[in-house]
Amino acid sequence: MKFLLVVLLITIFGANMSNAAKCSVKNGDISSRWQVADGELTMEVTTKNIGNNEWSAVGFGPDMSDLEVVIFEIVENEPKLVTGVTKGYSPPEIDSTPQVKLQSLNYNSNTLVARFSRPVGANSRGHSLTSCGTWNFVTKGVVEDGEIGYHGAAPHVVDICAQKCTQKIFD
Repeated sequence: MKFLLVVLLITIFGANMSNAAKCSVKNGDISSRWQVADGELTMEVTTKNIGNNEWSAVGFGPDMSDLEVVIFEIVENEPKLVTGVTKGYSPPEIDSTPQVKLQSLNYNSNTLVARFSRPVGANSRGHSLTSCGTWNFVTKGVVEDGEIGYHGAAPHVVDICAQKCTQKIFD
């Protein structure tokens, strides 16, 4: 009887752990955490060991054919945030105005920390984060002649259900 109770508790505990929300990620020099409140995703991305004329990024979508990207560039030792969309394995088409609301952007000692928000629902391009989906984290690429160049390593790919991340971590 005790054995069955232990098995039942382990099964219940394991099921609850598998339903836990994934609200942060870390892979090498890039890490991120996020929350959803009042229909807005707020996301903070930290990239370590990023130097001048380099970039890191977060991409929302399953593959390079239609990936919505938020890119963090360091050009002339100044941080900059841009957004865009990919149409295949070439540099993204950069928006004239960022499609996210920048809350903070700091670059110090080769560490970049950016915080931004965007609606969870569809934006002007029709991209929505209301369903679970694939997020891509790129640690480092080069900026060549002021343009986003290729990244040398494959992105860290994670399946995320942002709507489950309702614990308040930002003010």
